[in-house]
Amino acid sequence: MQFFFFFALSPAFALDELTIGVLAYNGKQQTINRWQPTANYLENHIKGYRFKIEPLTHEEFKHKINKGKLDFILTNPGHYVRLEVAFGVTRIATFKSKFNNQTFTQFSSVIFTKKDSDINTLEDLAGHSFAAVSKEAFGGFQLAQKAVKDKGIDALREMDLLWLGFPHRDVVKAVIAGKADAGTVRSGILERMADNGSIKLSDVKIIANKNDSRFSILHSVGLYPEWPFSKLPHTDSTVAKKVAIALFNMKENEVAAQKSLGAGWTIPLEYTSVHDLFRSLQIEPYPPSPLSLKKFWQAYYLWIIVVSLLFLSSLLMLLRFIRTNTQLKSTQQTLFNHQSQLEEKVKQRTEELYQSNEALQEDISSRIKSEQTLSEGCDALQTLYSIALRNDLSREQRLQSLIDMVRHYLGSEYASLSSFESEQFKACTVSPANQELVVPLSQSYSMQAVHDQQIIHRTDNEDWKDYIACPVYFDGKLHCLLELATTHHYDAESNSEKAGFSSELSRRILNLVSQWIGNEVIMHENEKSVEDEYKDFIERSANITPREWQVLALLVQGEPTKSIAKLLTLSTKTIELHRSNLLRKTVTKSSIELVKLTVLSGVLKKSNLKLLQSP
Repeated sequence: MQFFFFFALSPAFALDELTIGVLAYNGKQQTINRWQPTANYLENHIKGYRFKIEPLTHEEFKHKINKGKLDFILTNPGHYVRLEVAFGVTRIATFKSKFNNQTFTQFSSVIFTKKDSDINTLEDLAGHSFAAVSKEAFGGFQLAQKAVKDKGIDALREMDLLWLGFPHRDVVKAVIAGKADAGTVRSGILERMADNGSIKLSDVKIIANKNDSRFSILHSVGLYPEWPFSKLPHTDSTVAKKVAIALFNMKENEVAAQKSLGAGWTIPLEYTSVHDLFRSLQIEPYPPSPLSLKKFWQAYYLWIIVVSLLFLSSLLMLLRFIRTNTQLKSTQQTLFNHQSQLEEKVKQRTEELYQSNEALQEDISSRIKSEQTLSEGCDALQTLYSIALRNDLSREQRLQSLIDMVRHYLGSEYASLSSFESEQFKACTVSPANQELVVPLSQSYSMQAVHDQQIIHRTDNEDWKDYIACPVYFDGKLHCLLELATTHHYDAESNSEKAGFSSELSRRILNLVSQWIGNEVIMHENEKSVEDEYKDFIERSANITPREWQVLALLVQGEPTKSIAKLLTLSTKTIELHRSNLLRKTVTKSSIELVKLTVLSGVLKKSNLKLLQSP
């Protein structure tokens, strides 16, 4: 009996383990919950093998394949095509999805907006915000990207893209909440959310809705094959054949089929349409094609015409220059012949000089006034320089000083700085500081300045004796508005020597100060954003274990995985697990981002160093 027990546990009777890499787009635990029953099903139908589900990200797939640690792959069509080209994987079955008691071997994407939106066609999406899962998501973005490209729209350049990540329902919620003008999700998401009461289909409007008798689910683009089940080149073909047969024989009522939210598997479909989509978008694995002469003409024909016209113009100017030079030589001879008439001309010039002297006197008076204006401008610039050198001022105090300076320089009674948020102006700083002003000071003139994108100056209007509006733009977008105004009853005598807004220098100084003020506002906002980011990172680091702190400290020092494992007397696999936990707990995308935030946030305090350095 003991001999039999030993014989049963001997390595010769151990099951061969086959690993199935599954794209964990919705979290690793949910991936295991969905696909582990399929692994159990294969284990029950193919004797002598143990099947293991391993949830992986896109980068982890490459790492595992290069090390030969995967035997089968289950992923979306877009990812499969990239792996097919890069590693030679081969599909052996295609997933059959199930929706409302119907079975589908294809899927699509749906593009939608709010019911009351003015967006009605794909062409209307240009210039609007657009929510999607990610740039690499096949059903969550790339299908929609191809649809708008066919309408002449470059989604990456002509649309304001918002990457919300998985799950898809976050994209739907963002559009309904008005955080994005439109969005795209995989087909079936809207109906499932409506079935569980999360949304009402009447709240959304489908863009470019297609009616297809073969596919009753809401969709806006063509149909593409469902997820393929694939094998690696090194996988035994006999085993792969058994796996394919077992998948084909899976019944709709099997636990594995129900857990996978499908109805089993079918023979592998043709994925040429996915290759064609990637070629059209010129994305991995198909790099941009070289620019042909025809495409070059189509893309730059306007520039070619302009350059050609400039060349012809230059040639004509050269010919004219040659002709003029010839005429000059002729004129030189003529001047020699008229030398005798110079005395009369001298008398005429003397009279002209007398008149010029009078004009010069007027010019001197004008120059004295210009020098006074220049002196005031220099004083204003000196004040700006003094404010810039004061490190004791906070951003708010510096803004107040700048607003006070420009108000005094232009002799205005009031000055206000307001930011432009959600299509409305919000007061930031006013001068004098104790005043309560309603911004904008003039609704009509401020909107005119914003529309014309330039400084406007109005005098003796109904509301103000003198009004100046200066919009500040960054990256082509309105950021804030600087206004200066003087009432009709303001004492003008005390301001008679002020620069006012009559000279070009005053305009330039105002433009300089407004840009400086806008930059100060942006720097203030950026500093606050960075402080919030570091604060969030420190809060997320609260659950890091002592051992993980040790690993993080060594990562900050630049130690690779093998060195860390040696220093802490642990295996490299354990170190990789700790690194993965660190990325998950701190919600960072890479080790580089993790180390950067760790150093900049100062989360590794001196009080923890002894604990971190002890193995």
